[in-house]
This record gives sequence, C-alpha cells and structure tokens, in this order.
Amino acid sequence: MENNQQVPVVESPGAYYPQDFSIQTLNLLTASGQRFELKKLLVEMSYYEDIYSFAASGYITLVDAQGFLELFQLSGNEFIEVNFGKIRTGSNSTDQLFRVYKTSDRKPSGNMNSEVFTLYFCSEELLLSEQIKISKSYSMKISEIVKDILVDKLKVKEKNTRIEETTGIYNFIVPRLKPFEAISWISQYARPKLTGTVGADMLFFETKDGFNFRSLQSMFKDPIYGTYRYQAKNIEDTIQDFQEKTVTVLDYEFAKTYDALKDINAGTFANKLITIDTLTRTYKTTDFNYKDYFEKKKTSSLNKNDVLVPLKNRVGKTQNEAYESRIKVMTSNATQNDLAYVKERPGSVAKDVGVENYIPLRTAQLGLANYTVVKITIPGDPGITAGRTIDFNLLTLKPSTSKKELDRYYSGTYLITAVRHIITSGGAYQTVLEITKDSSPTAYSQIDNNSPEFREAING
Repeated sequence: MENNQQVPVVESPGAYYPQDFSIQTLNLLTASGQRFELKKLLVEMSYYEDIYSFAASGYITLVDAQGFLELFQLSGNEFIEVNFGKIRTGSNSTDQLFRVYKTSDRKPSGNMNSEVFTLYFCSEELLLSEQIKISKSYSMKISEIVKDILVDKLKVKEKNTRIEETTGIYNFIVPRLKPFEAISWISQYARPKLTGTVGADMLFFETKDGFNFRSLQSMFKDPIYGTYRYQAKNIEDTIQDFQEKTVTVLDYEFAKTYDALKDINAGTFANKLITIDTLTRTYKTTDFNYKDYFEKKKTSSLNKNDVLVPLKNRVGKTQNEAYESRIKVMTSNATQNDLAYVKERPGSVAKDVGVENYIPLRTAQLGLANYTVVKITIPGDPGITAGRTIDFNLLTLKPSTSKKELDRYYSGTYLITAVRHIITSGGAYQTVLEITKDSSPTAYSQIDNNSPEFREAING
C-alpha cells in the first residue's frame, strides 16, 4: 500500500522549524483486533478541544489506493491511536485513544485508482454517554456527583479527571438523563469553593490530560502558559531564532471586540431574577450590577481593569443599571426552612439550591468570559490545552517614530477556550487557539454624561 501512496507525510528528524512535527503513532484498531498504520496515508489531521464542549474530537483525512474501507470493513467500531509532537525522538504527552464514529467526504482523487475520505473521531466516553441513562438520587456536593458519574457510570479512571471542589450540599434526583446531560444540568447550580457565594461558573470539558470540572475563576488563577506576540515575519531562519519564532503569532482575527446589543440581551452587565416560592407564597427580586460585582473584587479577572464605560441613556440609566434588559423567572426554596411548620420537621424540604445566587452570577460570568474573542494561529505546540492562560501582545497601529508599543486595550492576559491542532501532509503543523478575556489591562476613559454635546446626542 505504501508504494501507491501519492501524498507522503513529510517529517523532520528534529524540531528545526517551529512548524515541524513528528507523528509517532497514528494507527487504526479494527473491530477484529488488527492494527494498521495510517501515517503514510495522511492528508490532514485535526484535533480539537473546547471548554464549552464535553469531549475532545477531531478528524483525519486519508488518501487510499487499496480499498481501505472495504478491506477493513469500517463500520464505526474502530479506534484511532494518536501520538504527535515536535521531535521524533522526544517524549510526547499527546498519546490518546479515540473512537471512530463516522466516515465522510469520500470522493475520487484525480483518477479512478484512489480516493480521499475523512474519518471522524471522538472520545469513547462521548459515545458511551449516549447509550446509558442515569436515574439516581444524590445528597452531596456537586463536585462529588460529577466524580460519581465519571468514575462509577462512565468508568473513567480517577487519575484522568481534574474535579474542582464545590461548596454546598445539594439534593438532586437525576431524572433518566444521559451522563453528560446530567453533568451539564447540575453544573448550572455549582458554586466553586474557591469563590464561595460569588461564583457560579463551573464548566465540564475534556482536554488531552483528561476530563475537567473547573470554574473560570480557577482557570484565571493558573500560571501563564506563555507569551505570544504578532510581529513582522522577517526573522532569519536560524536555529538561534527557533525559540523566538515559537512564540510568534502567525495570524490573528478578532471575532468579537465588543457587541453592545449582544451583551445587553445576554445580561452581561445587568440582569434581574424573579424567584417564586410556591410553598411560602412569596417572591423575591435579585438584581445583578456589573460595577458592584467587579469593584468588590471577590472574584478573579484576567486583567486589572473592567471593560464597561457607563453610558447613561435618555431615561437616566447606565448599562449596569438596566436590570430589565435580561429577566429570568425561577422557583426558589430559599426561605422554606424558616417556616415554623418546617422547623418542627427537619428534612421535610430540600436544602436551599441558591437560585438567587447562581443564576444572576452565571448569566453574567459566562458572558464576561467571552467579552473579547480572538482567534490566533501559532506554530504547532502539542503541550497547549484549552483552559490555560496566555499573554497576547499585539503591537499598536498608531504611527510612531519610536519603538512600537503594545496595544493598550487588546494586549493582555487571555483564557484559551478552544484549541485545534492541524497537521498536513505537506509538513506543516499549526495550532489555532480561540482566546478570550473579560477585562482590560488599561482603564478606559470615563464619559462625561452631563456634557451638553453628549446629552444632545443621546436625546436626539
């Protein structure tokens, strides 16, 4: 089969260039127990992880001149072994096993003697989660429930999990939900122990290191993985420049800098929660104000300054005071334990789930985490994962005769929300990162809401 391969994979013996790579393992494990090497058939490989996605996934595009699909009777019961890195003789930490779940994009390649097709893969746990249901009652911390689902129901090895401790004991009855659905549902109620009552930002996701149940706040506190900068591409190709080029951004795109309409509708800066207790026949209103939240500094931010310049509209309200821009209505049990009847019968009602706390905070914190979104392409780096933080240095475009300075508002510390590793048969390895930030390294100038010119513009 190798003699008929038309698109050879080019590998270098070492990491001389930043985009060099080494595929140590790329094997197909068939249902009948056969192991077949795919490296010589590879056109492109893509591996993807995202903090807003339950499981890692990817695809490999192959060129075939031997009837590969027919020969091995591919039917979705196969596995892919993957281990890639930078140096052929080095130790890589990307050794993973995935389940092949789909074949697609099958078409002839140039002549009738070969064809190109794509195998799509994902974690075995994702397929397993789709095949079972959970019906179980719990009375424990949400972090312990997540651990029980992963280890007991999905048989994930505990060493392959990173579960952050949450606060509060909850009574839950999981009503015949798939495991990942159950985790997603209870995650909405979870409050990290790290921030106590001012955090509701727990996320469940998978990276190459395993499954994670972590808060945005704890990710913000992680050590900076590295500093990346976008600069002129005129560095001389020498070994001495290798380290310099590994931190150079090859390309970038701002997918979102600010979107006032979206942020208002999402309740990022202000939102209102109306909770109704049917047992006590009472209701309560909870308002979220971004300025109060940020200035209290009980939670972490990636950079030291907030991103909101309060603009007072014609009815005298700023964005962080417009609570009715996003209204949610939920049932609550916050005051049920105060009833005399309940006090005489301990345990007759469920523990307070903290609706008044987690809904306003989670609404705002998830919106803030994606206030600024950038996609950057860097030389391939197998060690980088979703959930890490980096510094992104973007040079200002302001004309200057002196040395270029950094952009004061869009440089800074970012969270990596998604990672895609792309390896092509031509010999290139690039990593595409989606990075976001909730704050600014430089404070914005404040608006004089009372100036005549400003009031005229607002009032029309």
